[in-house]
Amino acid sequence: MKAMPVMLVVIIAGMFLLNAGFASASVAVKQGDRIQAAIDAARPGETIEVYSGTYKESLVVDKQLIIKGVDSGSGLATVQSENGPAITLKANGIVLEGIWAKSASGWTGDAGILVLSNDNILRKNMASGNGNAGIILQECANNTLSENVAQGNGNEGIFLKNCSQNLLERNQVKNNKYGIRMQSSFGNEIVGNTISGNKFDAIYLQNCQGNIIEGNYASENEGGLVMDTCRDNIVRKNDFVENELGISISYLDTSNEVQSNGKGVVISYNSMPSERSVSTNNTIYQNNLSNKDNAYDDSLDYWDFGQIGNNYSNFNEVSEGCTGKKICSSEYRIPGGPSVDEFPQAAPLKVPGLYTGPYGATLRIFQTSFVPGGKMRLNYTSPANIEVWAGINTSNAGQNDLYLGKNATGNVILTAPDKVGSYRLRMYDQNGTEVISLPFNVTVPSISASPSSVNTCEKIFVAYSGAFGQNNDWIGMFRAGSSDLISRQYLKGHESGNITLSSSEAGSFEFKLFAAGASAPVATSNAVEVKSRSGYKVIAEPTRVSPGGTVTVTYWGAPSSGTGMIGMYGMNRPDKFPVEKRSIGSKSCGSMTWRLPSAAGQYDFRMFYSDITDINQGAYQLLAQSNVVTVS
Repeated sequence: MKAMPVMLVVIIAGMFLLNAGFASASVAVKQGDRIQAAIDAARPGETIEVYSGTYKESLVVDKQLIIKGVDSGSGLATVQSENGPAITLKANGIVLEGIWAKSASGWTGDAGILVLSNDNILRKNMASGNGNAGIILQECANNTLSENVAQGNGNEGIFLKNCSQNLLERNQVKNNKYGIRMQSSFGNEIVGNTISGNKFDAIYLQNCQGNIIEGNYASENEGGLVMDTCRDNIVRKNDFVENELGISISYLDTSNEVQSNGKGVVISYNSMPSERSVSTNNTIYQNNLSNKDNAYDDSLDYWDFGQIGNNYSNFNEVSEGCTGKKICSSEYRIPGGPSVDEFPQAAPLKVPGLYTGPYGATLRIFQTSFVPGGKMRLNYTSPANIEVWAGINTSNAGQNDLYLGKNATGNVILTAPDKVGSYRLRMYDQNGTEVISLPFNVTVPSISASPSSVNTCEKIFVAYSGAFGQNNDWIGMFRAGSSDLISRQYLKGHESGNITLSSSEAGSFEFKLFAAGASAPVATSNAVEVKSRSGYKVIAEPTRVSPGGTVTVTYWGAPSSGTGMIGMYGMNRPDKFPVEKRSIGSKSCGSMTWRLPSAAGQYDFRMFYSDITDINQGAYQLLAQSNVVTVS
């Protein structure tokens, strides 16, 4: 082969460079310009940059272009249509990024973004406030929808009809009628999306096959996942929490249910009995289900995958072989049909104050209540691949919010609001869409005691509010004016409530509220005067219990010799035949807990100067007898 002339090589190279320059050129569209004009004038492969502003157009993209929104200082560029879709993609290989698409049309075929072609990429767009759907994919394949927000639309957030091999990942879909809906579609992947607050179902599949639904977080919807007449789908590693129903699978084989009788078509909607349940080969495993109702399946599907199934909030007891084990030792039968999860998972241990969200996001505060202007210690993990901020929902929200970045873990200190009230700490993305939030209160701690005067060992009722919600917050009893602790009681995470304390010694006492680990109290009660009580008395509370139940027995007048004892007796049983007996020590008064027999009947408690078997006592001395306790 002869060598190509040098001049010809230079000319051909120049032509390649010239064509490459045309393909990579970009056009800027600013407020007052028309985006459609730029699309019509552009060559395939060019980039159209759309600056902030509202563009009242109905765009049709019929060539391979990159259309990218540029925030020039006033947010996303908005394409707004009164009739028809705001943006229609008709060519293959389009990239649409950073655009807010809004169509007022409520017709079922319209959307903020309508995709009628293949191999497109839609990322970081907003499809919000549309009369019908946010995004519709129709009869198309191999499209990728990533990090879009579909929110507050009249019907679906995202709708796929007769589509295949599309990927929906890390989208935020909330406050629509349906979250993500698929009809007659196969081979699609719905991965890592956050779907919340939708009126009906977060994910709804109808007549769909071979799709993968993985790692999604769906909460506060009517249904987490509903599949109607679907086969061979894989549902795994999703969190369906705080919905009315977690996962519902229903199958109706219309070939057997539709019959002609000469008068038209009769459709019979039978609830399918177990013996007629159709095997539809959907596989559901490693999902976390914590809903009002967790699961329903009237067909026959796989609710585990080999050695691991799902976690069900209503199946996690010791009696079911779950607690403390990764896999429960009992199977879980799915309501509605014959399906069984043979390897249900035990629920993870609940960490107080820890809230989890999609993409690995976590927020944790170590208290649930704070004093006005107090310091809030926050531990966080920001989600992978999404930049997030943290802030409190106050009137000045945003002014002091913290940037948490993405894919990061750390600790920060926030300042609680100055006003008493209930608040939420929010983690949100650059569009202001909430990723996760947790509630907390701002309160002023207080504590009071009543009555103002009691006898020794009588109950003192202590009311408190404004505790910090930690398990080891506590209330202590002190002599008035002293720092010497007499007794304490832990509050077990309660912010407010009532406890009872008592003293076997006379004097003036006060009660102090402490945060866990703190050495100084946050509130101190009024003083209560405790007086010595003379005489003998025994009280048992409550007066009626179930078989094997417990009562508290309080006694006064125990002998200082330390020989005193109390016995439990069947009603009218002789003193020398107790059911159980205990020594009571030398303190003049005190309390103890007794467990009643499992046999129904009536019982009482009797206090003696000494054990009735003491041969040196002579005739034993009964000091006091309690009220009757009935076991029934």
